[in-house]
Amino acid sequence: MHKFEQNVSVDVSIPPSATYTAAEKDGVGVDMAKYNNFAAIISVAGATQYQGALTCVIAESTDDSTYSDTFLATVTIASATTDQVDTVEIRAEEMTDAYRYLRLEITPAAGTANIFSAENVRFNPRFKSGSAL
Repeated sequence: MHKFEQNVSVDVSIPPSATYTAAEKDGVGVDMAKYNNFAAIISVAGATQYQGALTCVIAESTDDSTYSDTFLATVTIASATTDQVDTVEIRAEEMTDAYRYLRLEITPAAGTANIFSAENVRFNPRFKSGSAL
């Protein structure tokens, strides 16, 4: 039987955050060397008079310090008055050769206030179940 923790790695990307500007919020980078798939799960708290759209992108890096401005995937979460959850995801083969790390970057719409958080999920390991990940 497969164990969940041998097939999926879940990490905090962006802890619950309140933003009041259009400044980009960068998530924690993750190493994709042992996984084939990545998804960022974004949770947005609905606020009737404040929430604006969020642009969520996945950036890649060779060293987990300098990230590319060419994004692998983008999703826009539209403004709403209710709580929302959305994902942005890619497969490892979509990454540029020699790039190993991914991170989520979220940019709120200008002039809005937002409350959101995000989780990194890596899954579909490159190695058989039971090997050390």
